[in-house]
Amino acid sequence: MKRSRADLILLLLVVAAFAAGNIWLARRGTEEASVLELAPDASAFNRGPSGLYGLYRLWGELGKDSRVWRHSWKALPEDAGLLVVAAPFGVGPQAGRDEPPLLLRWVKKGHALLIIGGEPALLSACGLRLRPGPEARRALSPSAPTDLMTGVSALHVSGDRWRSAPPPAVIHIADGGGPALVSWPLGRGRVIALVDSGALANAHLAARDNAILAANIASLGTGAIYFDEYHHGHRSQPTLASLLLRPPLLWVTLQVLFALAVFLHAASRRFGPPVPAQDTPRYRASGEYVAAMAGLYQRAASRAVVLRRLAQGFRREVSRALGLPPDLPARQLAEAAARRCGADADRIARVLSLCEEQVTPTARPNATSSASGGLRGTRESLVLWAGSELETLRRQALGR
Repeated sequence: MKRSRADLILLLLVVAAFAAGNIWLARRGTEEASVLELAPDASAFNRGPSGLYGLYRLWGELGKDSRVWRHSWKALPEDAGLLVVAAPFGVGPQAGRDEPPLLLRWVKKGHALLIIGGEPALLSACGLRLRPGPEARRALSPSAPTDLMTGVSALHVSGDRWRSAPPPAVIHIADGGGPALVSWPLGRGRVIALVDSGALANAHLAARDNAILAANIASLGTGAIYFDEYHHGHRSQPTLASLLLRPPLLWVTLQVLFALAVFLHAASRRFGPPVPAQDTPRYRASGEYVAAMAGLYQRAASRAVVLRRLAQGFRREVSRALGLPPDLPARQLAEAAARRCGADADRIARVLSLCEEQVTPTARPNATSSASGGLRGTRESLVLWAGSELETLRRQALGR
């Protein structure tokens, strides 16, 4: 009763939590609810702290044609002036080994590439090595008056730095730990590498002159600005997993998983206290089985059942040895055993009749003469006496 009441209270709490969550989502809208993040994801669709939604909107307000690219790097847009590849990718797939060379070949045709953060395969193809630093952010001044540093007095970045960069790279921002922003020409195009994945993210875009840097990057060339969303899981034909793990269906998925966990907790009942696992399996001996059955018979006061079982076992073994049917009358079976093995026929017939007729005598035969001495004792003593007698007669009849 207590268990059922506790389950009912838990179920009501879960229903109330679901209702409150759905009301909150309905009032604020799924777009605002997507600000909650389970993991960093530098996607233009992400309105959370690590997303680039603010950068996407900023470039749109500056008159730039901001778009999203939902395909792999094997087929890149020819009308693009700049492609933004920002890590981390969240739940999206990592870039394959064959994709970065195709991307760099596309840059050489006259396009620009902005790398934000450290995507391993792309960094390796570009000759960049990342040196992780502390998460604490600090302001860095420009290292040279370059085109990207126009109007920039300081950038608010984390402690990550580039350990190495290609030889023709121009260092725009650096400190004693290494460069934080570099760029270099590649064919007719250009590569810009910003080590801090959060410098242009929603949480830090308004810090110091980070937004001015974003405006300078957007003014470098002509053409549309594309955000790589394929590797963030936003494909042209999204998979079921990518749909369920992103807002707004993400919250539905979490609710279903939580409801499933509550159901399993309520439905799984233990029939007793936990039993510690044994190092080696324990096999019960036949003696334990006999003792357990004897205890059951004794508690149930089923002495008549025991006597019948003893008689049936004796009949089965002796009749099999003599080649006779087991349902012969007690006297015939006893005479056949006497002729074959010299057993005491009267003794066998007497004990079998006593067991099968469930007679309860008032005395027990003494130790010397079981055939003529009276029976005395309790019902338990009768069972013990019958078992002993039948075992002795069985050995005589079988010649053992």
